[in-house]
Amino acid sequence: MKQITIIGNIGANAVRRVASDGKELMSFNVAVNQSNGTPVWFNCIGAFREKVFQYLVKGQCVCVMGDLSARVYNNAIDLGVNIDRIELCGSAPQAPSQQSEMQQ
Repeated sequence: MKQITIIGNIGANAVRRVASDGKELMSFNVAVNQSNGTPVWFNCIGAFREKVFQYLVKGQCVCVMGDLSARVYNNAIDLGVNIDRIELCGSAPQAPSQQSEMQQ
């Protein structure tokens, strides 16, 4: 296996799944910008971790480390990371507070 570390932003809120063997998993996509500004997307999947799952929301910057996987799908390369370790980078994106909405 090839180990990889990526730092990027989550594209959509993480999803909780149950595998066929009953194991709980979490999955989400992370966009990593190349030097030319084009994003490369990674499909990240790993064991469900309740403490971090709630923070895996769209726009959150994360650092993901794990085994790299790649497969060809519809003439495109699908990159994936089997998560060994995950860290949150910076603060989570903030939704407008209800109070500021009421004042408008």
